[in-house]
Amino acid sequence: MFDSEELLARAATFETDVSNAIQKMKSKIVENTEQWVRESAEAREYDREVREEMKIAVAQETVLNKTLQKEKEEVQHMTKSIQQLSATLEDMNQTRSLHETQLELLRKEVKAKREAKIALKKALDEQVLKNKPELASFESFLSMRIVGVKVDHIGFVFTRISEQDWEREYTITLDVSQYQFSASDCSPALPELPSLLQYLNETRDFYGFMKRVRQAFKDFSKK
Repeated sequence: MFDSEELLARAATFETDVSNAIQKMKSKIVENTEQWVRESAEAREYDREVREEMKIAVAQETVLNKTLQKEKEEVQHMTKSIQQLSATLEDMNQTRSLHETQLELLRKEVKAKREAKIALKKALDEQVLKNKPELASFESFLSMRIVGVKVDHIGFVFTRISEQDWEREYTITLDVSQYQFSASDCSPALPELPSLLQYLNETRDFYGFMKRVRQAFKDFSKK
């Protein structure tokens, strides 16, 4: 005959091992998701700064080009009286040379920033590919999928919320263009959404935020 106490002990040990394994998997998913969100936010901020710097550089390049063109036209006009205006012409040539040097340096700077941006994007794309398996587990565990909405906006679609209709979709769209995340859409509207967003922005606990949003939708469906 089987020893019931031994069987109970083995069952308790097995249950503990399973719980520990699940907890480790959850912790890994949370860690990778938070890293993905953090790196995505940093990449967007870096990309924004580079774009702003490139706009400034292009504007400066345009101004310098116009200045050079104007100076060339003036040089052509003044060559008719080169003897009288030789000193002025020399000064203008020196200025033009300086502008051309500045323009070349500016072009090199823009090129370097563009190459750095491309390298960063490549690194982020590689990291996203590494995180896909963990992200898939995260989505499966919460019966949720992530959808692209538009630039700097991420949509989350939850199912298996309403006991009357497992396939009904509950959605929330986050605006991640700024350091402080906000919700651009939530269907159905959740009264506790401000406090949920406050929790996310204070803790950066993305996994915990998604769990709370799912529970809020579930509570809402029961009303």
